[in-house]
Amino acid sequence: MLESATQKKQISTQISSRQVTLSASQPVARFEIMVYNDSDRFASFQITLVAAGVTSHNNQSWYRLMPSVSSKIPVGDCARFQVEILALPPIAQQFRGAIDLTVEITSRELPNQFDRQLLRLIAEGFQGEPPDLTLTVASLQAQPGERVAIIGQLYNPTAAAIDITLRLQGLPESWFPDGPQQFLTLPAGKLQRVTFAGEVPPPMQAPSRTYPLQLEATGRFPTVITPGHLDIQPAGLLLFDCDPLEASIPEALGRWQNPTQGTANFSIELNNQTNLEPSVQIGVKDLQPPRRWFWQPSRPEEDPDPTQLPPGVFVGELLTALPMGEHRLPLQIQRRLPWLGWTRVQSFEVTAQVADLPTPLEPDRHTLTVRLFPVIPLWLQVLGALLALGLGALGWLLLGDSGHHGPVNSVQFSGQGTEVLSGSDDQTIRRWRVQNQSLQTQRPIGGLKKAVRVVRYRPVNNDQMAIGFENGEIQVANLLTGTRSSLTPDKDDRVFNLVFSRDARTLYSAHGSGLVLQWDMTGRGAKPNNFTDSSSNAALSPLPQQAYDTEFAIQAMAWVGNTDRYLAIAGRYNNWKLLDTRQSEKSTSKRPADKTTTKTAKSPTAQTQPNPLIEVPYPFSGGSTDYITSLSSAEQQPNLLAIADTQGHLSLWDTQPCVESRGACTVIDQPWLGHGGSPVRAVALSANGCFLVSAGDDGQVKLWPLDGQGARLSSASEGRVLERTNQPLNAIDVMQTRDSVWVTSGGNDGRVRLSRVPFEGGDQSDRDRDRCPVLAGGGS
Repeated sequence: MLESATQKKQISTQISSRQVTLSASQPVARFEIMVYNDSDRFASFQITLVAAGVTSHNNQSWYRLMPSVSSKIPVGDCARFQVEILALPPIAQQFRGAIDLTVEITSRELPNQFDRQLLRLIAEGFQGEPPDLTLTVASLQAQPGERVAIIGQLYNPTAAAIDITLRLQGLPESWFPDGPQQFLTLPAGKLQRVTFAGEVPPPMQAPSRTYPLQLEATGRFPTVITPGHLDIQPAGLLLFDCDPLEASIPEALGRWQNPTQGTANFSIELNNQTNLEPSVQIGVKDLQPPRRWFWQPSRPEEDPDPTQLPPGVFVGELLTALPMGEHRLPLQIQRRLPWLGWTRVQSFEVTAQVADLPTPLEPDRHTLTVRLFPVIPLWLQVLGALLALGLGALGWLLLGDSGHHGPVNSVQFSGQGTEVLSGSDDQTIRRWRVQNQSLQTQRPIGGLKKAVRVVRYRPVNNDQMAIGFENGEIQVANLLTGTRSSLTPDKDDRVFNLVFSRDARTLYSAHGSGLVLQWDMTGRGAKPNNFTDSSSNAALSPLPQQAYDTEFAIQAMAWVGNTDRYLAIAGRYNNWKLLDTRQSEKSTSKRPADKTTTKTAKSPTAQTQPNPLIEVPYPFSGGSTDYITSLSSAEQQPNLLAIADTQGHLSLWDTQPCVESRGACTVIDQPWLGHGGSPVRAVALSANGCFLVSAGDDGQVKLWPLDGQGARLSSASEGRVLERTNQPLNAIDVMQTRDSVWVTSGGNDGRVRLSRVPFEGGDQSDRDRDRCPVLAGGGS
């Protein structure tokens, strides 16, 4: 009894007539179907008619149901359907006789229940020959907003009149006010035209493309279809605007002092009122002519590359295909403010270029004006000048030469920690003696005539230094004799970092264009007329051995792993990669020594080779204004890597899986915001990996004790603040001795600072060498 109750049928059906007829005198067969809900829940029902021999049930135009789906009815209630058979099922249309139909009843609420009933359709007196159907014009063209007429031509070849339903398919029904369907009776032997009159909507509602269409004639004959197509032509306007056209840096003037740098914010507005999705390219041109001194020869101006934005100009990402409607792109112009003087005015031309657009942009260019106010207000300059004249001479006598006269971009301890090297925007390099826990300046190295971006000691002997300049030039200077040799990459390609190999035989330079250049420091590839390194009497080749294109502006580099094989490279868009230098050496090892230089599209002195770069995912995605600013590895723990970025993150990584098995580099410690979210400009690890130091735009120098395995100590989660200034800090380095940690830093105020933190208990004993020392004063 239980089984029979479970299998009880929950749908029952009654048909008003089991046999219906279609004929010339009875063109529509009507009957009624009643469906009873014998289930235990509310349910709706749906009916489908299936003809014997028909394999596809998608075409149901030969019958009509009212309603198509019933509403939900309660238990025991009945749903009534009115059925009209309008034509023969889609089988041989010349068939005469009886056709078996199956009525299928289903329910969405009763997924495993259905009912089937048989029905017989009698076909009598049907006409089998279809009419001739053609399009007078099969290929049409129209503009948005135009009227369009699609004309079909019908001919009845039979001896009797036929009823025809003519449907236009493939075009939106809203284009035809009278609808896409017409009914007509075509007399025997008659030729008749039928017109579907419509109107193409405005451009933004009618995309430019080819619309396939077809004219379909149905009735008591086989369906006739004639294809065609309608081409909608390009039309409309693309409007280009900028808001505002003028801006000031800073927006609000300070009473006593303005910020040293700032950003002017603009908005590029694109209103696509066309029926296309064109590709738009935004270009920005600095209208200020480059400064030329009177003794420099004039050069003909060259049109800049529209895809290369001027330095400090950033435009938001633009889709390759611009959708219809209004779109805004942020445009930022970042500039350093002059400390003194009057208000400067800079002009920029913003252009938009569009490919394959029938109408030009309106307009195609705008001129933006940026006013730069001095850091020190003019009234305060006048007042301060009088005081400076009186105190300047006295201050020089009392304080001596206290430091650089421009932002410090690079600092580094010598190998023994007895000296510090610094480079600055004031076009000088200074050597400082570490004496009595302070820095004593030596005579500055001047006459460089270019701002210094980076300066690095040559390892091993520290008798030479490599210098990278703002204009892209690289020099190698002998600290004993003062002579300098020049390396000649492309000019105007700013040098952001320099890294020597551990054996000092190779130098790598990182550039704003995304290039990494490899230089031979042994003099083996030089020609007789090259520059000479007087310390080794070896000529240095002015051409690089290799060039690698990373496709993003590079800010930092550092060696990882136990050998000089993998070079970590990082920069714009928060990208960082590993460069496998061994792989590139193998690809060129069989070439002659004088042909080993490579060349890329950005460097006319190098020849393109496949870049052996390994992509490393970074957990913080970045835009065009986001950079990884600094990398540092520990000499005694070369797989430990510290990373800092402009979003304020600090992170420590284990690179061993990358360099040994090409696996994924892992984050050792959870990344943290070390400077309250302010951009971090520099990090450095001590040689044994026990200490990390950082410097940022908040003007703080912080010391982070580590556990020797690359993780921060929980007792010093906030870091120890060693220095506080009101100016951003750009560079930092760390040196560990037997009894303390020494930290040097430099920033926008031009000062080079030295900090010392002693260890708890004084000198670290030999038995404690295998663990990290504890800082005096707690917190570590």
